[in-house]
Amino acid sequence: MADLDSIASNTVSKSLVTEEQLGQEVAALGNRWTIDGPDLKCKLEGGVFAKYGEAAAYAAKLADEMDHHPKIVPEYAGLPLTIHTHDANAITVTDLVYAARLERWL
Repeated sequence: MADLDSIASNTVSKSLVTEEQLGQEVAALGNRWTIDGPDLKCKLEGGVFAKYGEAAAYAAKLADEMDHHPKIVPEYAGLPLTIHTHDANAITVTDLVYAARLERWL
């Protein structure tokens, strides 16, 4: 958990990260996080549908706090969430911090 806390407490920055750094950071987030081109994706599956609503609400609250704009799509089968920094069309430090904060809440 120390690695996740370290990521979550970073300063928000639109700085790009190297492919190696990105791989390490996403691995620290856990196995529900993946990289798909310029996107960082999280897929919540299983469990209770109402829990997805709580997660979507927290993800939206966090987005407001960080002035970030994830794609959150509540579905019966799960909650897919996609983030990237639109200005850079890539995954940046901002995305990793957002993901770490969300993962810590999850």
